[in-house]
Amino acid sequence: MTDGLVFLPRPARVTTGEGAFVLDAGTRLQVGPEPSEATLHSARGLQAALADLTGLALDIVPTADPAYVNAVSLVLVGRDEAAFPAATFGRDWSSDLGAQGYALRVTSDEATVAAEGEAGLFYGVQTLIQLARSTGRLWPALAIDDRPVLPVRGLMLDVSRMKVPTLATLTELVRTLAHNKYNQFQLYTEHTFRFPRHPAIGTDAGSLSGDDILALDAVCRAHHVELVPNLQSLGHHRATLGLPAYEHLAETPWKWSLATAREETFALLDELYGDMLPAFSSRWLNVGADEPWDMGHGQSAQMTQEIGLGRVYLHHVKRLHELAAKHGRRTMMWADMFWHHPDLIPEFPEDILLLDWWYERKDRHDTVDPIAKSGRRFYVCPGTSSWTALFPRLENAIANIRTFVRDGVEAGAEGMLLTDWGDGGHYQLLSHSWYPYLWGAECAWTGSATESDEFDRAFDRLFLADGAGTVTAALRRLGATMQTDPSWMVTWNSAMALFEEPLAGPLAPTASPEIIAESRAAVEAIFPLLDRVRDPGIRHDLGFTAWQIRFATEKVELARSVRALLGELAAAPATDEGRARFDALLATLRRHRDALPAMVREFEQRWLAHARRGEIQVNLDRFAKLIARYDAALAWLEGQRAAYAAGTGVDSDLTTYDHGDYAVLYQESIHNVRHLIDIIGSGALPPDIQAWFSSLEGATTAPAVG
Repeated sequence: MTDGLVFLPRPARVTTGEGAFVLDAGTRLQVGPEPSEATLHSARGLQAALADLTGLALDIVPTADPAYVNAVSLVLVGRDEAAFPAATFGRDWSSDLGAQGYALRVTSDEATVAAEGEAGLFYGVQTLIQLARSTGRLWPALAIDDRPVLPVRGLMLDVSRMKVPTLATLTELVRTLAHNKYNQFQLYTEHTFRFPRHPAIGTDAGSLSGDDILALDAVCRAHHVELVPNLQSLGHHRATLGLPAYEHLAETPWKWSLATAREETFALLDELYGDMLPAFSSRWLNVGADEPWDMGHGQSAQMTQEIGLGRVYLHHVKRLHELAAKHGRRTMMWADMFWHHPDLIPEFPEDILLLDWWYERKDRHDTVDPIAKSGRRFYVCPGTSSWTALFPRLENAIANIRTFVRDGVEAGAEGMLLTDWGDGGHYQLLSHSWYPYLWGAECAWTGSATESDEFDRAFDRLFLADGAGTVTAALRRLGATMQTDPSWMVTWNSAMALFEEPLAGPLAPTASPEIIAESRAAVEAIFPLLDRVRDPGIRHDLGFTAWQIRFATEKVELARSVRALLGELAAAPATDEGRARFDALLATLRRHRDALPAMVREFEQRWLAHARRGEIQVNLDRFAKLIARYDAALAWLEGQRAAYAAGTGVDSDLTTYDHGDYAVLYQESIHNVRHLIDIIGSGALPPDIQAWFSSLEGATTAPAVG
């Protein structure tokens, strides 16, 4: 930034002047004579931040007779111009900044934030707080004129894959997102809401209540964030359809999609909407409707034969649109089905807002083209790349967010909805997503105009409070090792490395020794830097995950060493050296096994530090199964050690090693898709899902689980 100043996000225009404004105990924090609650909220936020940063307790002064020296003024153009005339302050209030834009001026005498709307005033205050965070109580003279490129800058957090954050966590999350100029928030919901008329749904899942939403909605509104209700209304309903009272509404025995042909489906959704929506002030509803893989192949098969699969989907969405309107909501929905049925876009209700998603890096996101051509309203929806990994795949996230937002802006998108999913059980820790969260804010505000190194300096200084750049550089290094090629899921996946079978897992024969070594080096570089991370929760999460990844790299290396030793010893008679090497590997494997209970305890501690207990047991059971596999591996290896010592041979190919049906993460996905194929046939899968499934099934050396 200009003269070394950094901001998140970067303002559109910054110019520096001569001199500086120095705050002292006599500085006046002034607003107009009739401030709104929104203006006072912005003023109180500035007051609290300055008290924290400088120790100064500044009074908020509503006034029609403002001071022109030693004052910080918050001015809402139009309402406050009589008290704060532009000519007197030497300002031009008519800068056409829009509802979210602001002008910030600092001279040697005073500082002023002026905006045409309350949201703009709030954002100008956030920039002023960041200035104070960078420079303390001495503010260099400058002029900032700023407004966002995208009107909507949203984050969607998955709260349906086992983990539901506490209300305190969600509240703090919203406050920090708003400080960095997000203005929409969604909680992806399949079953984790307490529906009064359907109490069996989401029982023991840590579900949010209407009272929780009322409280969170109030926080969001105070911070100029729209809390948009989000409820899956077609696919992804395994938790609900697995309940006896609702299984008759499943399209197929796969229990994934609601049956479009059953009128009871829409009667249920009507009641779910009626239970959930009144707690939200937003007039939008995200009905989901993505990935209905078994739609039209079971109870709605006759309907499919009569009108075609695309029109079955069209019928379902039209019914959702009608229900949303009945409850006073406008509809938004995921746009992936239009990849396969672009000809149907003109037939969908015109007021539906489309959410175009894609989570991997691409040179150009051409899915925006047919949507833009149709004239439909839409958001681009990149991802944080935090899921299915212990730490985000940062380089993928950076590229995915940057290019998708860029392409969306060029195509006329109204906003960005950044997605943070929890596939596989949401075992990743929320705080690791802050880098992609703030990078998303940066790109959406500036239109992807900021370079990564400039953002890194701001992130390091303003968010981590390091200033030296070493922590952010270390995070970038670690994030780069989480995905090194397009086949990362089956070649080097940190979560898979942690949870896979300790001897027969697929990564030992496929993972590159070089990338494993780099991942280990990257996490080891994190440990001595932890004291530089200001926030204790982020610090503790990062330390725990670094330990998990270190353990995972050692685990893969150990499995490789075991296989290599077995192959070597199988071809030679027993020796004292061979027995000693066998014993050393057994001792290392025992140490690994014995470290797991402590990892489980800390996993539980980190989970409960920011989330409800909910469905944590899914992950605790996963750890328990892993420990059991270590016990089985140790028993088998001890048998091999005895056989080697007795000269009766060693099983170098692990043919006698019974790993049963142990499967984790993408292996579980393969099992699930095979089950679906048994029901509907492989040809009924969407082409992109067929390609995804083939890439996983063809690359893995995991045990058969189907």
